Amino acid sequence: MFGPRPEEEFLTDASRAARFATGRGDWLLLLAIVLGIGAFLLWASWFEIDEVTRGEGRVVPSRQMQIVQSLEPAIIRSIEVAEGDLVEPGQALLQIDDTAAAADRGELREREAALEAEEIRLRAEIVLDRQPVFPEDLTRRAPDAVLAEMEVLQARFAQLDGEIAVRVERLSQKRAALQELLAQRTKQEAVAAPLREEVALSRDLAARGAVPRIELLRLESRLAELEGDIAVGRAQEANFRAAIREAEGEIDLARSGYLLTARQRLATLGVELAVVREALHAADERVGRTQLASPVRGIVNAVNVTTVGEVVEPGRPLVEIVPVDDSLQIEVNVLPRDVAFIRPGEKASVKITAYDYLVYGALEGEVVRIGADTTRDGEGREFFRVTIRTDRTDLGKDGQALPVTPGMRATVDIQTGRRTVLSYLMAPVLRIRSEAFRER
Repeated sequence: MFGPRPEEEFLTDASRAARFATGRGDWLLLLAIVLGIGAFLLWASWFEIDEVTRGEGRVVPSRQMQIVQSLEPAIIRSIEVAEGDLVEPGQALLQIDDTAAAADRGELREREAALEAEEIRLRAEIVLDRQPVFPEDLTRRAPDAVLAEMEVLQARFAQLDGEIAVRVERLSQKRAALQELLAQRTKQEAVAAPLREEVALSRDLAARGAVPRIELLRLESRLAELEGDIAVGRAQEANFRAAIREAEGEIDLARSGYLLTARQRLATLGVELAVVREALHAADERVGRTQLASPVRGIVNAVNVTTVGEVVEPGRPLVEIVPVDDSLQIEVNVLPRDVAFIRPGEKASVKITAYDYLVYGALEGEVVRIGADTTRDGEGREFFRVTIRTDRTDLGKDGQALPVTPGMRATVDIQTGRRTVLSYLMAPVLRIRSEAFRER
């Protein structure tokens, strides 16, 4: 039973050795296959690959489109850019005719200089400075205004000097009249003193009959007249002194009235100067707006004026600029079944369809925003809108930068996790197992 089979009795030694070698080779092949499958399963259970969600999208501006307008009616003087140009912040887009604005600003500057010169003149009047110093800048900007104010200053001082001179002359006359009155009264007092003694002696002599009565009456009449004149002189002295005080007050009043006029004008001038400076600031802004500049770095999307000399109305959109930042934003349409595992911050690979991915590579980015609800496209398909931000704005090879601009289409792979190769291979089997033999 365990001996050699009948056919083996007739085999030669060589045939018997060849048959043994063939059987051994089959066993080695089977062992190699088993070991290979085992090694593959081990590798597949350990090695992980990226799990991605793919979607189609397009490059969109990272900020809202910038619309450049004119705030006032204007005439186009020159057009500095064309559609598709890359512009930097502050770069000129359009030049607007500034003739009217510059003329208004010039008039306001002249008015400001005139008011500044008048202000210096008024301050000099208040401190009675007959030789004020005008700033060199003002003298250079408005020599006529400075000269005019100096002439006004001299005229004002001449008027003040004239008014004071008249009042001083009147005061001098009143003082002279007072001195004359006092001198006359002194003379009268000098005469009245001995006359009083004479009257007293005459009364004694008349009582004794030594002097005629008529002589006494004459002396008394003369004394009464003299004392009456002295009394009148005292009353006139009071009037003269009151007149002198009034004349002195008129001199002070002339000076104070002069200063009051200057102070009142200085107060109103300050208001006028503030109004003019505010208007001048607005005029400077209008002149500055005669060059319409780009507010951002971006690409000119549209230029809505075509000819030099064209008249544009206020608020009309003149130039549209699509902002360009250091990163791009891509809006990707993701199917509802694929959005569950997408999270902000997940990495993404952005392939711009306008450039060959195999030649120029892809942009790296990350998820920054996921739509709160689905939206529909023109064909009625539902999707979530996912926003990706890239790390740069161009593709390149061999030092050549290829710009990526809003509107370009892109294919985006969002890395949502990692899975082993074995899990990928087993997924269909597990799905069939869970769904098979369940239907009625």
